[in-house]
Amino acid sequence: MPKDSIDSLSRDSLHQLQIERLQMTLNRAYFHVDFYRNRMDSLNLLPEEVGTFEDLRRFPFTTRQDLTDHYPYGLFAVPLRSIVRLKITTPALGDQGRPIVVGFTRHDSSMWHSLMMRLYEQLGVTDRDIVQVAFNFSLFPGAFTFNHAAELLGATLAPSSTISATLQLQIMQDFRSTVLATTAAFALHIVETMERLGMEPDSLHLRLILLGPDPLPDTTRDRLESAFGIPVYGLYGVTEMGEPGMAGECPAKAGLHLAEDQFLAEIVHPLTGEPVPSGQEGELVLTTLTAEAYPLIRYRTGDITVLREGPCSCGRTAARIVPILRRTDNRVSIRGIPLYPEQVEELLRSIDPLLDDFRLVIHTRYGVGEQLDILVSRTQAADLPGGGRAQYLELLRATIRRAVGLGTRV
Repeated sequence: MPKDSIDSLSRDSLHQLQIERLQMTLNRAYFHVDFYRNRMDSLNLLPEEVGTFEDLRRFPFTTRQDLTDHYPYGLFAVPLRSIVRLKITTPALGDQGRPIVVGFTRHDSSMWHSLMMRLYEQLGVTDRDIVQVAFNFSLFPGAFTFNHAAELLGATLAPSSTISATLQLQIMQDFRSTVLATTAAFALHIVETMERLGMEPDSLHLRLILLGPDPLPDTTRDRLESAFGIPVYGLYGVTEMGEPGMAGECPAKAGLHLAEDQFLAEIVHPLTGEPVPSGQEGELVLTTLTAEAYPLIRYRTGDITVLREGPCSCGRTAARIVPILRRTDNRVSIRGIPLYPEQVEELLRSIDPLLDDFRLVIHTRYGVGEQLDILVSRTQAADLPGGGRAQYLELLRATIRRAVGLGTRV
């Protein structure tokens, strides 16, 4: 049964809490964010007039374009002096070179740490566990939330962000790590290293694995659970909204429980924007309910999923989203790094305007993007940027690596 009373609220009580917090969010946005104030004024709508979820649907959606258009802090609802941390994302095509920057007050940071701790707790992690966090923090800044949440829980934290798979296994053995948090791609690499070294899973003390930030394919879960002999769980988050902790699986593995006390979820048709019938797939739209620095109202995530509100066998009443089915755009993920094909094209043509064509080849293992190859075509052999062919290809590789933090084969 759930430990946190929030997880066992009746649906009526939860909806009442959401409406109360929604009105607080709308007031904060109205009085402190010009973008949202102008929207409400254009609708002749005051925050206190929103008394139902249907009222909220009168608001236009917030999009990624809105976030970049108001860079650097046009959507902040607090003065910059009240911000204790900034989260900066890599610009994608159409962002005009502007990153999306999310601000956090001290309250916001504490909220995310508490949410991630809640996900640990719903998987049975306690202060007796040793949590090994093996994300590359430079590529996934949200990994720090795994650290803070483990410490908040009272567990022993073993951060191991950039060490090799061989050393990861040594740490697991020597310090008797019981929980591993990492990406699906790196977990698969650890399995292959373990098998190459002839290590038996019984030589480890792991009892569960938690994977993020990408969706967890069933083939990946099956491979890892077979190799380690322990359960593997996934979680869900939205980079533009904050940190990990928004939703995660419970031992029942019947979907990812959403933190509905912090986020209001809608499922809409990706083309029309209209609500879809309960239980049908559509685009996930989220509204923050307690964010102080960066409130977002009806943000289109671009993720296609299904929202389930029925009871879960674990005892939690929070709605669940199924693992993300697909995107509404062309975004892909390679080793946990989000990438848009249009973004790659923009980078390639910034180096070589005479480039004729290109093709992206994504190599996967068990449904997880592992390696990106870029095939380029150029009819004019003369005047290659960088000099000769080898220098030209290295220039393209280096450009991609610097821009998105991903090594590729070109």
